Amino acid sequence: MNKRCYQQVKNVAYRGRKNITQSVMLVFLLIPQIMIRNGGFMLSFTKVLQRARWFVCCLLLAMTAWVSAAADRIDTPSLLSSRASEGLLLDIAKAGDRLVVVGDHGRVLVSDDQGEDWKQVQTPVSVLLTSVYFSDDQHGWAAGHDGVVIHTADGGDTWIKQLDGRQLNQLQLDTYQALFDAGGDPKAADLSLEDLELFLDDAMVAVEEGPTQPILDIYFVNNQKGFVLGAYGLLLKTEDGGSSWAVLSHHVPNPDRFHLNALLADTKLVNQQSINQQMTDQQTLIIAAEAGLLFRSDDQGESWVALDSPYEGSFFGLSAYQDQVLALGLRGHLFASQDQGDSWQQVALIRSASMSGAATYMDEKKEEIMLVGQGGLVLHGRSLDQLNVFDAQDRRAWSSVVRVKDGWVLVGEKGIKRITDKALEASYE
Repeated sequence: MNKRCYQQVKNVAYRGRKNITQSVMLVFLLIPQIMIRNGGFMLSFTKVLQRARWFVCCLLLAMTAWVSAAADRIDTPSLLSSRASEGLLLDIAKAGDRLVVVGDHGRVLVSDDQGEDWKQVQTPVSVLLTSVYFSDDQHGWAAGHDGVVIHTADGGDTWIKQLDGRQLNQLQLDTYQALFDAGGDPKAADLSLEDLELFLDDAMVAVEEGPTQPILDIYFVNNQKGFVLGAYGLLLKTEDGGSSWAVLSHHVPNPDRFHLNALLADTKLVNQQSINQQMTDQQTLIIAAEAGLLFRSDDQGESWVALDSPYEGSFFGLSAYQDQVLALGLRGHLFASQDQGDSWQQVALIRSASMSGAATYMDEKKEEIMLVGQGGLVLHGRSLDQLNVFDAQDRRAWSSVVRVKDGWVLVGEKGIKRITDKALEASYE
């Protein structure tokens, strides 16, 4: 196969840099170079074309239905269900003493009794919500698939939509068209005009294809300043509580547009319970991504540097514990850094499941950590070298966890689970 053609197909299929029509054209160009056998006989080129045309028609119909469904989801309010707490839920956050959970079909649930009982509240969308964050007990944001960001100013009782995939696509197109016309971005001096044109090309394709880009994590420094990040290197920043957004994807040294999966603020520089402007301006931010990529910003996300990574697998979460940054990866790969990501040390674990979430707790008597992940993984302990396995008696995948007064609340594949301190102690006996 022609090497240049192969590389073009690889780029199209893996990174989504061209639209479906271009992909189909390349496939047809490559057909004469591919030997296809059936029962020991060569298929005629005509039969190959017939089968290819049938496949392409089906694919185009499926793509049309998919994009149409995405548009419907961002405009359709979530349905209330008595079994909402049993479905796919991906993230949990604290809003003061209240717990807020988000998940599939735009579902948001709240609990005012430490996770004992849950009530679903309606949201303006039906997309999969992947992340939720509260800057105080009233102001919170949730984000998810199809470029959606929703906001609450009353502790999660009511929600409004601030951003969706159509607006996101247009925002990226307007941003990169303006930067290209201006000859570059002075805040991203290392970005060539050729690379900027690739961003512009992708933005044009995204507008044509519709609202499909997932947001994977959200973080707010305070009630005004926040970030969202996600698939294909997406990074946005707001300075007005989500009313408007600036595109910063091209500020990250991520030429292959790997997914940005998680963002963490260095808690050594800011206490979330007593934020002040001087401290937040100094806050260090770290991003974990696919393919072992790690990035750090020391100027509130305006510029980023790539960190030396301890391994090549994907990272799915970040956490802070005992003045360390923890990077959660595949198959039991856990790494800790005491110098804001300049160097990393692997933490040996007794289980090799992939990790996706972590939570910590500290009072005058003790400091604890819980890690959760695939295959029912629940690790708990008072130090990283003394983590115990909690047998939850199932193999449900857990995606996020928070500490409550008398235990921990987990969310994941099949809803919500509450683990009390007494249950943890009993499992270790």
